[in-house]
Amino acid sequence: MSNTTTPATAYDEKQATTVLQKQQLLEAQAKRIAILQAEIKDREDEVTTLKTTILDQWPAGTYPAGDLKVSIRPGAKTINPSKFTKLFPPTEHPDLYKLSPDSTKARKQLGEEQLQPVMTSRKPTVVIS
Repeated sequence: MSNTTTPATAYDEKQATTVLQKQQLLEAQAKRIAILQAEIKDREDEVTTLKTTILDQWPAGTYPAGDLKVSIRPGAKTINPSKFTKLFPPTEHPDLYKLSPDSTKARKQLGEEQLQPVMTSRKPTVVIS
């Protein structure tokens, strides 16, 4: 028997090395992604905490902050569909309905004051520019 490597054996060894290298690269990439995702989550948590603190300390408005500007905006007001339907049933106000309450039309016809009982606010936001 000869100790020489046949071309088929050499190919199999080369292929095995390539598969092993690819597996090692995949493992390194997966670890790096996991590290980056953890860093992103930590940064997002920090941003959320800072924004919450700003919202707690400042009323709505725009404020200079060095070279930056901080805008604190109140949450957008939307109509609560179930409350709206109870107060302004479709049988009495069919023109105010689509598949959901028509906010624009309701505001024009009824006014903000009459809509107060059915209005809800979204979360306030902080914008840094």
